Amino acid sequence: RQRHEFEAVFAYGRTFSSRLYVVRINPHNNLSVARLGIIAARKALPRAVDRNRGKRLVREAFRQAQPGLAAVDVVVQLRSALAKLDNATARNDLLGLFARISKGRDT
Repeated sequence: RQRHEFEAVFAYGRTFSSRLYVVRINPHNNLSVARLGIIAARKALPRAVDRNRGKRLVREAFRQAQPGLAAVDVVVQLRSALAKLDNATARNDLLGLFARISKGRDT
């Protein structure tokens, strides 16, 4: 939740992306559980309702994927295409990215 924690994830530079999300990870969080950070920029999603919906979808998908993730810091950035798609499609897209993270495949 703090700036230096987000910066550590950005500095590590491991990125997984799709047309709806950019997911960055830092596998060195020194904890026993995965942690989540969300970036919902007003530039990408101007309407607050879209940003809040995106954050709810990310938190829900993270809760589903968390048992399969190692102790990593995950930062999910929302992209503008998210506003045009339904919840099921957006959730499945993010779950696919989390599955790639748990398998360790880069893009």
